[in-house]
Amino acid sequence: MSDKCVLVVSPHPDDLEIGMGGTVAGLIESGVRVVSVVVTDGRRSTSVEGYTEDEMACIREEEVKESAGILGLHDLRLFGLADIRSERDQALMKDKIEELILSAEPYDIYIPHPTIDKHPTHRIVSARVLEKVKELAAGGTYVPDNIWCYEVWTPFQEYDHLEDISRHADLKGKAIEAHKSQLQYKHYTEGILGLNRYRAIFNERHGVTEMKYAEVFQRLNADEYLS
Repeated sequence: MSDKCVLVVSPHPDDLEIGMGGTVAGLIESGVRVVSVVVTDGRRSTSVEGYTEDEMACIREEEVKESAGILGLHDLRLFGLADIRSERDQALMKDKIEELILSAEPYDIYIPHPTIDKHPTHRIVSARVLEKVKELAAGGTYVPDNIWCYEVWTPFQEYDHLEDISRHADLKGKAIEAHKSQLQYKHYTEGILGLNRYRAIFNERHGVTEMKYAEVFQRLNADEYLS
């Protein structure tokens, strides 16, 4: 295992798998320590079976643990917040993120895009992460090498990095399938892998495409979280 560490922040239990499950599998395979944070407990997810919020939170916890096992992800942190919309929970999340950043010292941080992603919870979580990084940087405590944004609800029109996940696409699909409660109402595995297939095929305009699946990322400019 390398000393290198990256932090992936997921507002919901399945966001990492959707946006960068293949990349995470590749990082882990290469010896990078991946710390995965799931901010909310998913209790307000759609339930086809009519589960209570407490029941859904328990189900989603088991699903994300199963998914992490599929990807080989051993450092999973569940903040377990019921709602990130309140100022109290946002402050609590920032405190927990600070503690984790200072202990893990990740060189890169991955979040959903704070303005492009159309899911309001994703935007709130990412904005609070950026606020905390800015505070730490201002105090000279911590500055990441990069902050990357991954695709979840809204595909990017432009991106700064494309990761070939062809070798790990099947693993990514299995990790997504672990979130059975969500697939009951929206079977998004094919949609996500279809986007990954599209990214690979249309990355280059000319020549033969060898890549099968890819995930893409936007890098935030330093002035977005350091100024």
